[in-house]
Amino acid sequence: MNDLEVTVIRTFEEMEAIRDLWEKMQHNESSAHIDADYDRYLSVLKATDDFKPYIILIKQEGHLKTMVIARTETRRIACRIGYLNILKPRMRCLSVVYGGVLGQPNNDVCSFLVNELLRILRSGEIDTIFFNHLRTESDLYKTVTKQAGFLQLGRFPKIEPHWAISMPDTMDQLYKRYSPKNRSNLRRLINRLEKKYNNQVQVVTYTDQDEVDKVIKAIVKISAQTYQSQLYNMDSEQIRIFLKLAASRGWLRAFVLIIDEEPAAFEIAVRYGRSYFGLYTGFDPKWKQYRIGTVTLLKFLENICDDPEAKIFDFGFGDAHYKRLYADICWQEASRYLFAARPYPLLVNLLHSTITGISSGIHWSLNKTGLTSRIKRIWRNRLEERASKN
Repeated sequence: MNDLEVTVIRTFEEMEAIRDLWEKMQHNESSAHIDADYDRYLSVLKATDDFKPYIILIKQEGHLKTMVIARTETRRIACRIGYLNILKPRMRCLSVVYGGVLGQPNNDVCSFLVNELLRILRSGEIDTIFFNHLRTESDLYKTVTKQAGFLQLGRFPKIEPHWAISMPDTMDQLYKRYSPKNRSNLRRLINRLEKKYNNQVQVVTYTDQDEVDKVIKAIVKISAQTYQSQLYNMDSEQIRIFLKLAASRGWLRAFVLIIDEEPAAFEIAVRYGRSYFGLYTGFDPKWKQYRIGTVTLLKFLENICDDPEAKIFDFGFGDAHYKRLYADICWQEASRYLFAARPYPLLVNLLHSTITGISSGIHWSLNKTGLTSRIKRIWRNRLEERASKN
């Protein structure tokens, strides 16, 4: 399409000048995601010195058609088999944020956009472009896969289901979606815990900015007993900044289950547009027999059923049995890399694709033999044992 033109925004001042356009496009998205929100994006950039803005505007006859929200960063490309990192080469990356392609571009606009991204790679400034979890049925995903050169396209993307719940008006309506046996079992979980710890079980909801420190204190205490503490730091400055931003904008919904005055489980989410997005969840393993993770989720869902404007609860990235159990909406996503046609980026692509291919083959074999869940359980148990010793 010869009448399309490109503008690139690379400074905070230029960002502020297009804020109204950005927010209008975000508002018009059928499934707007919080990661593409102006203030959320800005807070992420300002929390990390290495991150720089890179916004691509595609216009037609002066009218904005598509906006691509990305950032430049130094990124380590994880080449791993399962949980084992083999290599982590460092590259200069242009990362497109999740939900960051606004305007629902058609095939022609997507083709124009991919050509522009390939031009950016040829310029020598960027080694690779990363698309964070594109929907596999989207025009952009198909165009990237089709239009990129064979040597430039990262191979063997991990395609994962993304689960969500369409929220009914009442919790009873949600229960009716499940079999009578499952419905009875779920209600029994709550009753058993409350009967055992009479008047000692409560769910505390935090939404205000001055409550964020209490939220952090509770989830850090719980996570310290779990495998999660071995994977990431729940007391990081980036998490704290985001939760304070979410609270200041009225998005934060932090649920902490208290048993005998001790935090036992949590469900942290944000309310954005007409959707709730799950961020973090966890529970203290000593309460495992009461399935308090499930109890906390049910209490959380019961609460958001009372919100007449909420239509979706999005579980976030990753597959899990409990998500399959409760969700009634699912789509497929995959992250993709595009590499510059230069020796070093192409070598990294070769290594990354080869190792990813081997990992995918092993994962397929383990799934066929039913060993994947067992290995994950053993791995998490070992991390929990390590956490309990710290």
